[in-house]
Amino acid sequence: MPTVPVSESEPKRKSAVARDVDVSEAKAEPETAPTRSEPANLFEVPIPLAPRRNVSVARVRTRIMGFGANASANDMFDVASDDASGSLDFPVGWLVVTQGPGRGKSFTLQNVVSTIGRGLDQTITLNFGDDTISRSNHAAVAFDDQMNACFLGYGGKANLVRLNGRPVLTTEQLAHGELIRIGETDLRYVALCGPDFVWGDDLAKDDPKSHG
Repeated sequence: MPTVPVSESEPKRKSAVARDVDVSEAKAEPETAPTRSEPANLFEVPIPLAPRRNVSVARVRTRIMGFGANASANDMFDVASDDASGSLDFPVGWLVVTQGPGRGKSFTLQNVVSTIGRGLDQTITLNFGDDTISRSNHAAVAFDDQMNACFLGYGGKANLVRLNGRPVLTTEQLAHGELIRIGETDLRYVALCGPDFVWGDDLAKDDPKSHG
């Protein structure tokens, strides 16, 4: 048989394998993880500002169109709240919701300026789900004891107030049975005081029924 010559590169190959083993064993040894440096703070947190002081804001006065021709007169809505504290609880009429949210509800009108809106601070609160009604001073009904009649005024809000379908742009005198529309709510005016009746101190002695 012929003799197979041994390659001279055999020892070199063995030494390379040995080196590979040494390298793999060296890699198997645990290495100490390099220490991480903390990242630089790229965003600076602003210093909290001192709390703001409470600033009282004066109430914006709203005037009903047609209520009071003198520009220097007091706010009619302020007068309404002042008069209500000292007025007698005698009704002069009623407003009854005939259409819209709150249908069937009724409100007593007295000898004061009755403000109308959705707010709980209003004399007549229409808070039944009609968001087209402003919270305060959307309209008002005032009783004039000299003319013995009620008058309707518009508070200058985005949605107009209508009386019998017509927009109320000035003060309108109310007659029994007339229809007021505020937002999407209809109210019928029911008069008590009028040409045939008025509250007065002398009514009791003039009324024969009062003498028993």
